[in-house]
Amino acid sequence: MSDTLPRADTGPCLTTEQVETVRGAPAGAVPEDLARHLATCVRCQERVLFGLEPRRRLLGRARPEMPTPTRALLLLGLMVVVMAAFFYTLRLLAGG
Repeated sequence: MSDTLPRADTGPCLTTEQVETVRGAPAGAVPEDLARHLATCVRCQERVLFGLEPRRRLLGRARPEMPTPTRALLLLGLMVVVMAAFFYTLRLLAGG
């Protein structure tokens, strides 16, 4: 992965050193040229906020497995018990 991929609208993206400069700078102390680029480049914003690996690549991972039917039924049963306890308590509080 190249750190200086050209962008049609904003010029080349920030280098690894520039991203680290932005990440290490106190609020309001980012050099003006880097701040101007960050204001218009989504890819560099993601690199600064989420690390040097673009977020899109991290989101491309496999989806987590679905829970087993036994686990899903257990969760459903637990929800029913909690709702029953809630309505019982509400009935006691309402005086009836």
